Amino acid sequence: MAERLKVFDEDYIHVFNEIREVIHEKGLWHETFHCWLVDGTNVFIQKRSSTKKDFPSLYDITAAGHLLADEEVMDGVREVEEELGIQVDLSKLKRMGVVRDVIRLPSFIDKEFANLFLYQSTFGPDDFTLQLEEVESIHSVAIRDLQALFRGEVENVICLDDTKITLSDFVPHETAYFEAVAEYLDLAKSSGM
Repeated sequence: MAERLKVFDEDYIHVFNEIREVIHEKGLWHETFHCWLVDGTNVFIQKRSSTKKDFPSLYDITAAGHLLADEEVMDGVREVEEELGIQVDLSKLKRMGVVRDVIRLPSFIDKEFANLFLYQSTFGPDDFTLQLEEVESIHSVAIRDLQALFRGEVENVICLDDTKITLSDFVPHETAYFEAVAEYLDLAKSSGM
């Protein structure tokens, strides 16, 4: 059965529901849940499965996904639990805001109202049970290094497991999206998340 999502106008007002394929084909606004897990001075990123239809083997948000038509924003925590196999403690989840993010490819236009969250994590890479059809691996990188990459200050970052990543290795989010994430990660550092 095809996933049905809420469609929004430019002002983030719900107008109707539609199937995901039509939404991407027509470039309609819809909402997503983006959760970045932070642990002290580090942040986790995922490498998408090589079998994913969209953006296989690219690095991305720790856990993210589309919100279905019958879901509220907080229901998006299911993405963290499904993709990473961890239980979410809602008291450690901090809503950062909504960022518009548009990805245009020849095959589709992905226009998202991305609901961004930071999650205070005490997990290590071995604590995750990955949903392998979604996530190939999880990597930890210093927050300051990822911020520098997202702000265009460096060409690459080295994860704690010595994996070298450039911005072109990431799902091609808009520059404004990457800059917003970098700013929100500043808040995580300053608030001692």
